[in-house]
Amino acid sequence: MVLTRIIFAPHEDDEVLACGGLILQSLEESINVLIVYMTDGRACYEVSNIDIGISPEQLAKIRKTEAIECCKELGVSINNIQFLGIHDQHLGDLSNFKFALETIKSLLQSYNDIEVYIPISEPHPDHQATHDIVVQAIEAMEQSIPTYQYGLYRPITGKADLKIELTPEMLEQKIRAYNCHKSQKFITVNDIVVQNNEERFKLLRKEK
Repeated sequence: MVLTRIIFAPHEDDEVLACGGLILQSLEESINVLIVYMTDGRACYEVSNIDIGISPEQLAKIRKTEAIECCKELGVSINNIQFLGIHDQHLGDLSNFKFALETIKSLLQSYNDIEVYIPISEPHPDHQATHDIVVQAIEAMEQSIPTYQYGLYRPITGKADLKIELTPEMLEQKIRAYNCHKSQKFITVNDIVVQNNEERFKLLRKEK
């Protein structure tokens, strides 16, 4: 039975920022990787007070294309990518939350041997909603699923239950993959995050 690692990304580019090395190492070890994008990323310029003259709808399409290219660079098949398409900044709205919850429940039920990766609890509404939705979906399952948390705005500090040390080659590939997200070149803080050669994960729940 092949292990599947499911990475839940609030936005397109969170997958490579937090888990690029994990993805590369997993595929090298013949572990299946599935990436689920929870929102469409359309609001990143709006919340950063940036205007480059394109509509939110255009940006959402661009970010989806960039995510596919990023996954290709990392080695993830397009068949292992899922876009929920919920509007950025609105994942926590009641109807969206319910839709995502039911979708994730169904997804988890279709796999046997899985590990799940989610953002830690933090102030960003989509990061927090992603965390809450996946945790609730897992709690509805009959079996316990190992669930690891990763940091985006707030890094994992203290003891890490899983650490990925990126070789220079892995880091170079991770940076190439991140650079597929060309629309994010205006969000400079991510350039610093992506160059970290260690990824840290904290176990939220242990398998029974």
